[in-house]
Amino acid sequence: MSLAAAPPFAIFATPGARARRGWIAAIVLLAIMWFGGLEYRGLFQPDEGRYAEISREMLASGDWITPRLNGLKYFEKPPLQYWATAVSFALFGEDEWTARLWTAVTGFLGLLLVVFAGNRVGPPGAGSIAGLVLASSCAYFLSSQYLTLDMGLTFFMSAALLLFLLAHEGGPPVKRGWMLLAWAAMACAVLAKGLVGIVLPGMVLAVYALLQRDWQLLRELEWGSGLPLFSALALPWFIAVQIRNPEFFDFFVLQEHFARFAQAGHNRPGAWWYFGVVLLVGMMPWTPALAAVVRRALSSREPSRLNVERLLLVWSAVLLVFFSLSKSKLPAYILPVLPALALLIGRDFARRARLDMKWPALSGAAAGAASLALALPLITSSRHIAADAIAYVPWFLAASMTLSACGLAAWWLSERRTVLSLLVLSFGSVACLQLGLSGLQKVDVNYSTEKFAERFLGEDKIFAPDVPFYSVDHFDPSLAFYLGRTLTLVRYRGELAPGIAAEPDRFVPTLEQFKQRWIDSEHAYAAMTPRMYELLRAERLPMFMLATDRLRVVVSREGADPPLLDKPEGKLMTLARRGRRAVSGNGS
Repeated sequence: MSLAAAPPFAIFATPGARARRGWIAAIVLLAIMWFGGLEYRGLFQPDEGRYAEISREMLASGDWITPRLNGLKYFEKPPLQYWATAVSFALFGEDEWTARLWTAVTGFLGLLLVVFAGNRVGPPGAGSIAGLVLASSCAYFLSSQYLTLDMGLTFFMSAALLLFLLAHEGGPPVKRGWMLLAWAAMACAVLAKGLVGIVLPGMVLAVYALLQRDWQLLRELEWGSGLPLFSALALPWFIAVQIRNPEFFDFFVLQEHFARFAQAGHNRPGAWWYFGVVLLVGMMPWTPALAAVVRRALSSREPSRLNVERLLLVWSAVLLVFFSLSKSKLPAYILPVLPALALLIGRDFARRARLDMKWPALSGAAAGAASLALALPLITSSRHIAADAIAYVPWFLAASMTLSACGLAAWWLSERRTVLSLLVLSFGSVACLQLGLSGLQKVDVNYSTEKFAERFLGEDKIFAPDVPFYSVDHFDPSLAFYLGRTLTLVRYRGELAPGIAAEPDRFVPTLEQFKQRWIDSEHAYAAMTPRMYELLRAERLPMFMLATDRLRVVVSREGADPPLLDKPEGKLMTLARRGRRAVSGNGS
């Protein structure tokens, strides 16, 4: 079939040399947009500061078994991402982009795997379309740019599903290889975020086998080789950490898995329909295509033994129901559903030889216009960030106008040049989201301590670790990261309560004890809220203010300059710092 006579998606399925070069150029452009904004905002608290600080402490201490946050044992999550980020810090220095690198890399690799597996399983071009849909989906892109554990889990869980699909495309040797890789992916998913890494894929396959009445499918999972491989990869850390920390099992398994799922009280509430709404918003601008795609997938009568559409639907439904039943809900939990939905859309578009771009394009244009009409007044009227919002408005306007313009252009092209319409909407959505994120550097003083720490500390210094530094009645892990040292908590427990219970000598339980320690110290420093500062100043506690803003204050025991050390950093970090200063001035 000649390219001129080919269906619209053929450029993705069987590209010629010119089209192949264009496809490679598109991947390179997407990579630049994907990784180019990791540096341009401070680490937000609590999540980004927390996971960056755990990795920093792991590298500094050399203890790769027991994760610690602020010097205290922290067993909420397994260590795979901590290990990866600590290695990133060791190679390139401690910075925002190195802290977020693992999240961005796993997100991008997830895209490439969807493209590869989707194209290989078919129909032709399905993976390429699915990759563009997934890359430009709001929740997937944003999660790849924000430091949490959910993108790593999403990558490895999706890899297990996709490798399972690939295992049914070849002969016995090829099938066995893909299946063993699927077991390895599940082991990495467990090391990324816990037991859900194997429980959820297992539930999906069990439900699918039940619906298909095909129990032979479960017997073909290479149990004899796969389970030992899974155990060899996943179990050593769990055994080692349990030997070193006898309290690990009770906290990690009983509290963090079973109690968090079954019991309320984790300060993460949500109605039963919570994740349905999150999913609809997170799939924008492709949400309008979902209803028809799911309806056609439900009626699919695929002649092969493995009904790919049904498996993808089961994957989506099982995860949606599982997390909806949980008493602990956060938006990013539903992220592993997105690759399955993107692949459903890609397969539907490719099978029908038609890219249904009209409604997704209009939804993108409408979302950009709605953000201008509704969100902009909220930003500029917020009493917390109104002054900073003036600097953010140009970024917000650029992002919203980009999405609206690309949405309208994609709509205009939808009946004429559908492939170009797909590319315009996909890259327009990514550009919009990246502009909106990068512009947060103008307001991140409200959510991050980066600029605050640099204001009184400088970019290349840290406090000497042997001088007491207290965090009074609150704790911001991003401050510990930017200071390059742990803090002694005063009266605040929060999520560190289990670590404090295990090592109470690292904690000051009352303000009275803190005051006495402060008075007895020759050199000491403390971070606190402005309200706490006023309270202690009213009691005439001897303090010298080093820096303040509307959210925090840092004081010293006396007015001398704080003892500082050079911060270790890699060559690439230094270059990144210089580049940011060239863009944003001195950061004040």
